[in-house]
Amino acid sequence: MPFEVAADDTSARGAAIGRWVSLALAVALLLVLIYLVIVGWFGSEQLAEPRDPSTDCTTPAAMGWSYEAINYPLSTDDALAEQTDTRRCTAFGATAGGDLLTSDGAALAGWYIPGGGVGPTGPTVVLAHDHGANKSAMLGIAELLHDDYNLVLFDFRNHGQSSGTPTTGGFREQGDLRAVIDWLETNKAPRAIAVLGESMGGAAAAREAMTDSRVAAIILDSTHATLANALQARLDRAGLPLSLPAAWSILMGGLVRTGQDMSSVDPLQTVERYGERPLLIIAGGADDAIGPEDPQKLLGAARDGGADAQLQVCAGAGHAESAETCRDDYAGWVLGFLQRAFARGS
Repeated sequence: MPFEVAADDTSARGAAIGRWVSLALAVALLLVLIYLVIVGWFGSEQLAEPRDPSTDCTTPAAMGWSYEAINYPLSTDDALAEQTDTRRCTAFGATAGGDLLTSDGAALAGWYIPGGGVGPTGPTVVLAHDHGANKSAMLGIAELLHDDYNLVLFDFRNHGQSSGTPTTGGFREQGDLRAVIDWLETNKAPRAIAVLGESMGGAAAAREAMTDSRVAAIILDSTHATLANALQARLDRAGLPLSLPAAWSILMGGLVRTGQDMSSVDPLQTVERYGERPLLIIAGGADDAIGPEDPQKLLGAARDGGADAQLQVCAGAGHAESAETCRDDYAGWVLGFLQRAFARGS
């Protein structure tokens, strides 16, 4: 009987292993894609519609200040004082009317707070709040400035008493700020205007100041260099994997939801084209809601563009906490900066 040599199945096994590896890789890539789509969709939803909007309805009356309601009846604020805790309100003031509208039709509400005995034409500071906050959140900073400057606090679209949706991370909010400055110029005609913005408010301030020569100086508090950096930092803080591609996925989701490329107003780009005007960057040393190198990146970009820029760091502060954590230093930084900035333009 002839001897039969067993077939060599090495190549068959190799082919089978290759097919299994390819299948495993395909499944892994599909799972990563599904994960990124889910993160992008829900992340962009929270970006466009703040998940936990502020319930603070404190008004300047709580500080003992007289003030003017912008684009809503001042009398409707009387009921707010009856709230058990104005930081956790169950009702708010009247919705913004039709006297202060953006170019795309959003109605904005705000406060004009005279201060410092400088008169309506005196130097005025516009305060722009963070994503999910409102004008009441800026009263702590306003308290530091009230003795020296007139102040304007307002609600961005989709926040507080203002209408208009969705939130766009500073893109359409730049138009909100421009509308407020237009109102201020028309109704008060101040000889100098500065803008102090927190986080998203800082992004809107930097973008508006880039082309608006009426803004003599800007202060960026807890402001990201790029929105992708901020999203990545927050994903890392939440312990989610693949934070960088996930951040890009959220931006893509935001583009689909809003029709706007929110990264196009990244402060890293706009401060470089801000020019030679004064710029103050304030950062919290414990801020894990923006990229760890963002303040230095902003400082470098601003100086590369010729700005008179400086950076101050409150070592123990988290995101948008510097005014509270380093209150005396913060007051010194901001007041000293504004005094020099306004003197420069006089």
